[in-house]
Order: sequence, then structure tokens, then C-alpha cells
Amino acid sequence: MSLSAGESNSKNSSPSRSHRFAVHGHAVNLRCDVGPLDVQIDQLLGVFAENDLPEGFNPITGWVQRFDSTSVQRLISPSAEPFGGGKDLVELYRDGERFWLLDERWGIAELNLIKGQFRSWVFPRPTTDALRVAEMAIMWPLAQLLRFKGLHLLPAVSVARDGWGALIISPFNIEPELTAMLRSGYRIVGQRWTALREEDGKMAMLHMPGCVERGVAPTLRLAGVNPMNTRVDLTSEFLGSQQNHAFCNAVFVTDPGRRPSADVRMLGHSAAVNVLRKVWPLVDLRPERRGWSVAARMTNYCRCGELQLSREPYDLLKQLDDFRMFSSMSTPRRITAAPAAMKLTLHLPKHRPAVA
Repeated sequence: MSLSAGESNSKNSSPSRSHRFAVHGHAVNLRCDVGPLDVQIDQLLGVFAENDLPEGFNPITGWVQRFDSTSVQRLISPSAEPFGGGKDLVELYRDGERFWLLDERWGIAELNLIKGQFRSWVFPRPTTDALRVAEMAIMWPLAQLLRFKGLHLLPAVSVARDGWGALIISPFNIEPELTAMLRSGYRIVGQRWTALREEDGKMAMLHMPGCVERGVAPTLRLAGVNPMNTRVDLTSEFLGSQQNHAFCNAVFVTDPGRRPSADVRMLGHSAAVNVLRKVWPLVDLRPERRGWSVAARMTNYCRCGELQLSREPYDLLKQLDDFRMFSSMSTPRRITAAPAAMKLTLHLPKHRPAVA
């Protein structure tokens, strides 16, 4: 995201805008003073927009402001201590039920778990794009507050087909695999974020709007020129591919990077708990609360596996089909798997029929 000099120096360059949302039944009031983020807010949460919220709701409130060092220093507690879970350029601090996230790329966010409020301050010139600023300044604190209401927003992919659903946690973009899945009959619940909620003794996946990055080769292949990325909404590109609700039968964690061959490794219960806790993309702000971790609870409802993706997008289809067949041999709920994890190595054909 880039703010012009006029925007960064003038507080009145763009009017403050108020947003009201009902995110899968939970009320959210959001005020944004950073005009360039309004477009991203509409893309991420616009489908949940409401003109007025019914009386009796206790909404989560959020406020996104331009960074002001005086205000920030006054509001950050001097007794705040470093809190585990930060990585890369992100730091976390805690003072009781108040938390602060500091990210050198875009700004600072403050959460108050008792009051159900968050506030974010955005630097005049962030070093990351507007979508990622909106995700860290709004979606990240919102996800932390909604989890205490029983709704878990997660930056993960979710797909469904013929009554079977899967959640895919990947550290890199899997747009080629998603496109191949849609061409083969799968539907998307969430392509960037997914909402999770326990329903009737199962884990339900609920639709969240989003987009994915698609690599586009440069027109001129000059030395040192890398392919450019563009963002696309696959549910708009493949009409009818969106699904609003599906129960989760499997959780997959992809290994970093791609390999010449593909395989899937089914995890036993203990191994699955350890793996999911390690790779869960949303830090747990209350790790001392036993039984609260949704990562651990997922293993009670879903089969879990580790994916090794290849450079051929259609390999994932074979992986999922084999996993579905193997996991259907036992009930997916309240799994008591064998101690040793089982590994399925896929022998994939070199040639596949062309897809129209």
C-alpha cells in the first residue's frame, strides 16, 4: 500500500468511514480512518455488511487509524512484556488481557480481550501491500476476538466435494492446485480465509470471501525480471464454485516448497496434535487455557495428513482421492489412531488428459 504525501501529512485527506458487519452471526463495528483500506475491507468482509445491527448485540469494536507516535506511546502499557508467538518482523507484547502486535512492515495493533475491542495504527508508508495491511490490522485482531465467541477465522484454504470437506494449511500459494480442483468438480468454501465453528459434534467450515495470487509471466523475458503476480477471485472465475458451508473431514498441512514427486502422509492422533499446534497460522493468545486450542480439537473430528506437493497441480487431486478412500475405512470423529503414522506414496501417471 502506498499513501501519497498529501495523505500521509493530512489527517483530513479522507473521511472516516464506519462499517457494520454480522460475521456468521457475530456483530462487528469497525471505523476506518485510512481511506485506501476501505476497498480491502469491502473485499474481505463486504458480504457481511449490515446497515443496522439488531438491539441486544454486544458487538466487537475496531478502529483503524493513521499512525501517531504520541497517541501510541500513551496507550501502550509500560509494563507490557514480550509474549511468545511472534515471528519474522512481528513482535507480541502482553499486559494482562491487553495485547500489542508490532509489525515493522505496516504498524501496530492493540487488543483488549475483556472489552472485545481492537485498535490499529497504520504507518504513512507501509512496506507491504494494502491487502496484507488490512489482514494484519483488521482480520488478525478480529480473528482473535471472535474465537472467544466460538467462531475461528483462519488464513487457510477450504474445499468440498460430494459431502466431503478438507482444510488445507499451506505456507505458500496453492492457486494452481485450487484451479485444478475447481476444474475437476471441487467447490471452494474459503480460498484465503476460512471460518470454523463446532456444530452438532462436527467442525463446520463457513465461507469467507477472498482471492488468490496467480503468477503471470512478464511480456519481455529480460534477465533478472521475475514473473509478476495478480490476484484473482476463483469463485468469480468459476461461476457456481462457491460453497457456503461444509463439514471438515480432513486437515492437510503442506510441506514447505515443491518436490519432483508428491505424496501424502496420514498422521496418528498424537502426531497430528503436535503438527497442527506447530503450524497453526494464528497464534494462541491464551495458551494457558486447557482445551481451548482449536488446533488440538480439530484432531477429534478430522483425519490429519501432511502433503508434499509436486510441480504438477493435478497431483493434489490424486492425493485427496487416495486419502478419502483410506480414511473412509474408519469413523473420522473422535479418532483413536494407531501410534505410528501411516504413509501413502502415490505413483502418479506422467501424462494426463487435457482439461477443457
